[in-house]
Parts: sequence; structure tokens; C-alpha cells
Amino acid sequence: MTISEKVAYIQGLYDGLGLDEKKSGEARILSEVLDVLREVGQQLEGMDAAMDQFDEELDTLEDTVSELEDAVFDDEDEEDEESCGFGGEDGEDFFEIPCPTCGEDLLVDDEALAAGVVDCPVCGGKFALSFEDGEDGADSDE
Repeated sequence: MTISEKVAYIQGLYDGLGLDEKKSGEARILSEVLDVLREVGQQLEGMDAAMDQFDEELDTLEDTVSELEDAVFDDEDEEDEESCGFGGEDGEDFFEIPCPTCGEDLLVDDEALAAGVVDCPVCGGKFALSFEDGEDGADSDE
């Protein structure tokens, strides 16, 4: 039962008593209290309606934000896949090459490429990088 329905029930009880507001002070007070309760009930119903509308708008906004997140982050995922999953946070590129000693695939960054030497963390071996013939870091025998 809503507040307005409860107030209407109490109003019915009040009316059933047949109290005369002009003769009884208590009847007048009860009548005024019922009027206040009726106004409070109406305001609460208005607030409930506004809250329902806010909930609907919030759901719509949530759906919109979710769609935007999907669009933005899906694009980033596609970019990551296009770069083969390699790349640093600052735009630094990584390259995958096999260690000539143990065969383990290593990620080599720009800094190691510039130094020309890579230390394998798996076997501890060191090897020089050379891209003269364009094959897997092996030196060319021209």
C-alpha cells in the first residue's frame, strides 16, 4: 500500500467518525494533519516518478558509455594485434629474435639494437646483432 493510499484510508476513518471541526479542536487538528500527510504523499509520489526517470536516463547513459568503451578499446586492441603484440608504453618497439645458442625467442628493444649486442637471459650467452643480410640477426658471409 502506498503512502497516498494509507492517507486515504485514514481520511476515510476520520470521515466515518463524523467529527465536526467547528466544535472540536481535536477534529480540527486531525484534519490539518491529514492535509499535511496528503501533501507529503503527493510529493513522495512525484519524487518516486522523478527517480524512475533518472534511473532510465542513467541506464541509457551507462549503455552509451559501454558502447563508447567498446569502440575505443576495440580500436586499441586491433592496433595492438596489427603490431603483433609488441610495443612499449612510450611507443618503443620490440622485436622477437631467436637466441643462436639456446633457440629461445627473445624480445629485443631499440636500445639493444643500438648497442648491437644482446644478452640471453635464459642461457646467459651474448651475441651480436647484424641486419646486413636481413636474416634473423646472423652475420653475412659476403
